[in-house]
Amino acid sequence: MNHLSDQELMRIVQAGDLSPASEIYDRYSGRIYNFAFRFLKNAEAAEDAVQEVFVKMIKYANQFHGDAKLSTWLFSITANWCRDYLRKADNKSKETEDVLISLPAPLEHGPDRALEQREDELRVQRALQALTPEQREAILLSRYQGLSYAEIAQIAGCSEGAVKTRVFRAMETLKKALTTETRGGDRWLNAVQ
Repeated sequence: MNHLSDQELMRIVQAGDLSPASEIYDRYSGRIYNFAFRFLKNAEAAEDAVQEVFVKMIKYANQFHGDAKLSTWLFSITANWCRDYLRKADNKSKETEDVLISLPAPLEHGPDRALEQREDELRVQRALQALTPEQREAILLSRYQGLSYAEIAQIAGCSEGAVKTRVFRAMETLKKALTTETRGGDRWLNAVQ
């Protein structure tokens, strides 16, 4: 089934055959987990998000009409789940666990480099936390998931111009946060651009 397009796989699922769901899961579960993890900063919640997204994909398969890419539809479900999770967490005044975001592998694996990487990870995490949830969502979808502004606008339920503004403001906030750090700011700013 790996030779079929996303739309073809979804048509089979919509016809009642759930066997292609595992292929769709294989294609997108890692990206969905990565997005949810970076958005929520909580590994357990990100795992829950992946499960819920694919349960909803099967349950609401007939709502996918193929006019957008399957990835856009799945990220839309994921973003909604993450927003709901944050709302529930805010309502309960529950703090999420402090988990480091994943970053590209270091070029050198020495002990000094490992310490430097951990410090850089903390800088990026603090900088991402300074963003509004809308800005964080836009940055993660555009810079880490490679979605277009039009796709993000569809996911976020806003205009493409609003997405551009969110990304611009997020980049400005990240630039300020990362360049005020004494070391590594420019390197990590380039990583999110």
